Amino acid sequence: MVPVDNVARYTALSAISLPFSPQKATVFHITAHPSIRFNDVLGSLTKYGYPAERAGYLPWRRKLEQHVIEVQDNALFPLLHFVLDDLPTSTKGPELNDSNTAKLLQNNAEEFGTPVNDNLMGMYLSWLIRAGFLEPPPAGGIPLPKLKCEFAAKAIGRTGR
Repeated sequence: MVPVDNVARYTALSAISLPFSPQKATVFHITAHPSIRFNDVLGSLTKYGYPAERAGYLPWRRKLEQHVIEVQDNALFPLLHFVLDDLPTSTKGPELNDSNTAKLLQNNAEEFGTPVNDNLMGMYLSWLIRAGFLEPPPAGGIPLPKLKCEFAAKAIGRTGR
């Protein structure tokens, strides 16, 4: 998980630098350092007041399946089939190597590989609330950041149930 503004900046810098690069590389991955883990995301949720607890895969899958089938207009409904199998053992993340991108950008004095952190997760949560994908967290967490923009897209396929 890499902040989208970093992806855009690195992609633009790579595109600008590539024609002048003596490298013969053809793959330029963009990654975060250190990589964010799902436990980090869940930790951010709890800091902002959302109740999130660790659960084993099978209990989590049962709850997700039950919720998505009951609600049916949940944005996850079309993706439910992905988790009905044993997702942790049946899938493998891609092996990413950002060394070509790092070499290409080393002359641009860019801070490369900035990860998503708690503050940025707060911005994402604020946007998701404004768009209608999430309810505001119950009281008890740190305040969510205020968004600077006055508009946000509205969630598609969400009736508010």
